[in-house]
Amino acid sequence: MRVAISKDRQRLLASLIFNFIAKVPGIVAVFVVLPLLSKDLGTAAYGEVLSALALGATFTLPFGGINAVGRRLMAGAVGNQDRAQQANVFVTTTAFILMAGAATSGLMLATTARTWSNPAFIVISLLPVLAGIFNVFDNIRASYNEYYVTAVFQLVFQTVIYGAIYLFGIPKGGLFLSGLGIQGPYLFASVATLVYLVIQRPFLIGGKIENAWRIVIPAIGVTVADGALTAILNFCVYWLKFAGDPEFAAWVGTLVRLFQSFMSPALLVLFPVTSYISIRWRQMPASRQLVLHRVFLLLGCGYGVLVGGVMAVAGPYYIKHMFKFSAHGDRIDVMALSIFIGAVVAQKTYTMLLYAIAEARVVSFGTGGAAVFAIGAAAVSRAWLPAPKVVDVVFVVMGISLLILLLYSSHRYRQPLVDQSAGKVA
Repeated sequence: MRVAISKDRQRLLASLIFNFIAKVPGIVAVFVVLPLLSKDLGTAAYGEVLSALALGATFTLPFGGINAVGRRLMAGAVGNQDRAQQANVFVTTTAFILMAGAATSGLMLATTARTWSNPAFIVISLLPVLAGIFNVFDNIRASYNEYYVTAVFQLVFQTVIYGAIYLFGIPKGGLFLSGLGIQGPYLFASVATLVYLVIQRPFLIGGKIENAWRIVIPAIGVTVADGALTAILNFCVYWLKFAGDPEFAAWVGTLVRLFQSFMSPALLVLFPVTSYISIRWRQMPASRQLVLHRVFLLLGCGYGVLVGGVMAVAGPYYIKHMFKFSAHGDRIDVMALSIFIGAVVAQKTYTMLLYAIAEARVVSFGTGGAAVFAIGAAAVSRAWLPAPKVVDVVFVVMGISLLILLLYSSHRYRQPLVDQSAGKVA
């Protein structure tokens, strides 16, 4: 007996399958490409490359909010089959991401250009910003339930670039090529996604900037949340280098890359799934919406515990056997980073649903408040703790605050649905 599957579900299934396949080269890169880069460049230069990439990622702060809101608005226009609105969202989102990219790049160059030992690191720090600008089109593609297109491009570019590094290595002094080898596959995939999107739907470029505040106001909240998490994680790596501990910065930066490899599979699954949910959310009964909230909360907490535990056990083992760092974190450093990573996984998993269906201001601005609190606690501890332990304070305080906020936010968002499904709300 043949089971009929709608075209939308076929696209969703294709996105899930290709997202998993596209992740394989990235996992291989963690265990093969990064050690090769470390060996070819030397530990100090390798740590500075990671620091430059981390700094650039820190200055993509506004991009997460623009992407999330643009994806939600585009999904609504696609659900209504409104081509004019799709074009307007496309042009408005593109305009905002370009302005944000120009502003953050200028700010980063003005404040950090003199901190590097080689001008190549300035260019490397711009790569994550450029990749973040083009990433907006991955989000727009997902609004059409077609994220598998981006996944295929990522698979191709990762295979080609990582294969070239494995076969030929990096020439001596090839700092920029090292940064491009890490960041390039995702940047090139996003550029290809944009080109193919416009070829498929040329009407998108005919839109106009409209209702800008529909993007600006909600984007600020998402930016405060996701941007704060990204900024803290990446700035800690950069600050360690700036504080005179590049070896420990390399240790933390490599663990962060390992964490991103664990986190990416969940995001790659949830990204197309939540886009699919977003298109149909308004037609769902309150009881089904409530179930989805509960499922995503439990999924986030469970996956957070799993990833945090794996990082605590496998992370030091991976570093010890794959890299020759002179500086290694102790058990407290590993525990602090694992707590933070587990909390980030839980928060990002649950907010993947929230940002796809609503503005989610409570969790957004609450995360920003937690970040300020963690930074304040670290600033106070700087008076008597060395740089690595100050970073531990940031990780522990932020991790615990995030978990408390997540439980409170979940209750707040679910309660109206509980009342409505029980017949208390008309």
